[in-house]
Amino acid sequence: MDKYCTAFKQADLSALVDCFAFPLQVVSVADGEASSSVASVDEWPAVLERLLRAYKRLGVTDCVPAAVEIIEPMDAVAVMRVHWALLRADREPVYDFTAVYTLALATGRLRIVALAHDELPKIRKALQGH
Repeated sequence: MDKYCTAFKQADLSALVDCFAFPLQVVSVADGEASSSVASVDEWPAVLERLLRAYKRLGVTDCVPAAVEIIEPMDAVAVMRVHWALLRADREPVYDFTAVYTLALATGRLRIVALAHDELPKIRKALQGH
């Protein structure tokens, strides 16, 4: 996850994509409802690119894991719940959100195989002000 966070801070799309295994299960939560999708290696970079552009527009320069919970339910699998705080260069908060990552050993290292998050309504609200 250190590599993941560093890749976001550096807006390194290639390093970000490398943190995932595909197909990727994505669950987005908004207004108490969950929607599910599956992302391929061909479409996920564009999603991450849009997210990086939005972060740039909002002035996000840092992502801080405010709280982290990790469980390892079985060999080669971990589940990580992270409460992220997104900050500007002056350390002013942009917004915070929660993400749950399922990581599995793939090609010799842990990669994200599933992601659940509640970021979409928060980023939309932040972008409305810009």
